[in-house]
Amino acid sequence: MHSPRSHTSAIRAHLGAASTWLRARATPRHRGRTATAAGTGPLVRAQARVPTDRSARYAKQLCSHAAWKTPHAQWTEPHGVIEFPDGAGTCRITAEPDCLILAVEAAGPEDLERIQQILGSNIERFAAREHLTVQWTPA
Repeated sequence: MHSPRSHTSAIRAHLGAASTWLRARATPRHRGRTATAAGTGPLVRAQARVPTDRSARYAKQLCSHAAWKTPHAQWTEPHGVIEFPDGAGTCRITAEPDCLILAVEAAGPEDLERIQQILGSNIERFAAREHLTVQWTPA
């Protein structure tokens, strides 16, 4: 039988990897970029529309979870924002009655991919009972 404890090791691995990545982004130098140069250049964008009637609940949970790991995370229904360390990117969240919208801007493709992975896996874990999946499209 399936139990929440059966996911404990996978959750710990995800949180460990996400924490390591976020700590690395908080250092002054990452992948040859300085903290001041991280925001320069064109941004890459992606968006996900996740159909659910619990969008406000998941958005609030995502912002609360991110507040422990990022420089800024705020939720004021129906909108939220999460700013990732070192200018890696920003996620704007909108909770519509039947859909959760995640709009991500990142400093580069690698940052975009990592932010999408973090946000997507968090939402999928929070909404495991609904079996939600997050599908990203370029914006």
